[in-house]
Amino acid sequence: MFFILATLALIITIYTIRRRHNRLQKILENSVPEIVKLFEDILFTDKNYSEQEIFTKFEDIVEEVNRESLDIAVTVLVNFKNEDRESEKYQLIINALGIVEHLENKFDSRSNSEKMDAFQEAFVLDLNKFDAKVLRYAYSRNQQIRSEARNSYLALSNNDPYRFFDEFDRSLSKWDEIELMQYLRLQKDRGNLEGLGKWINYSENDSLVVFLIKMVGYFKQRGIDEILMEKLEDGSELVRAAAISTLGELGIKETEQTLIDRYFTEPEICQVAIVKAIKKFNTGKSLNFLQEIFFESNNTDTKKIIAESILNYSYEGKIAFQNLKNSLSGFDLLILQHVETPLIKYK
Repeated sequence: MFFILATLALIITIYTIRRRHNRLQKILENSVPEIVKLFEDILFTDKNYSEQEIFTKFEDIVEEVNRESLDIAVTVLVNFKNEDRESEKYQLIINALGIVEHLENKFDSRSNSEKMDAFQEAFVLDLNKFDAKVLRYAYSRNQQIRSEARNSYLALSNNDPYRFFDEFDRSLSKWDEIELMQYLRLQKDRGNLEGLGKWINYSENDSLVVFLIKMVGYFKQRGIDEILMEKLEDGSELVRAAAISTLGELGIKETEQTLIDRYFTEPEICQVAIVKAIKKFNTGKSLNFLQEIFFESNNTDTKKIIAESILNYSYEGKIAFQNLKNSLSGFDLLILQHVETPLIKYK
């Protein structure tokens, strides 16, 4: 009899818990539009809310402020941030709902997926208060967690954010590059990109060096011209090509003749980078050089890039392009026609 009663009590308890959970889940699913409306009212209007008012209104919507309802709140804020909806009041909601503490709990979770979510959410919400938490996972045995922690440290830390660059011992994947670019963008907003030049010279990982050189061009970082010129002598053609491209991105026109002098001793990847850099310089001094290498090149794609550079190389370039069209025939003429009208196929 005791066993039967205990079993019935257990069944009733489980049923009650599941029913309550399902009811709360239904409430949460239906509450998202109201949460969005509340947060928009707080962030994007002139209305003034206290932290207590925000907490109370949020609680009225979700019935219970817990891990699940806070996850929804964080998701809404992250979506706003990803849509570039700017406001000075994000921190008000973060403080009112205890989102920092909520993310700390996710960092401490046994679930790797929750840790990964915490890394991303802390980054998007620009919460640089988790140095110690992130650093702890930077030496995790789990490669995915370790990589995410080290990348996140770059974004979230104000103390030596580039400390893990010397521990990159593998080639960067495209996803690594996308993540690192996001985090470097945040460091740029903080005015903290000066350290990139040091790592271009310091790192022995060619993949990382190429990426950082590209980022110098992307973020238009000045003051490392000498480092870029040194990299023209690097043993890796990928590093040399990246340095040449970045000289072009930065418009360092005084290097134009140096690049021309190197052209015939460089492999194709560097030759293409030189042509594109000269096109960006657009000084008008290298038109004869571009015409010369157009005739000497045996590579169809390289010829196309050179022809594009001639066509877009000032007013004189357009005249030279038309003269080439009038003097050429066969496949070379087809390449020029394609450059002028891409619908014309050259392959």
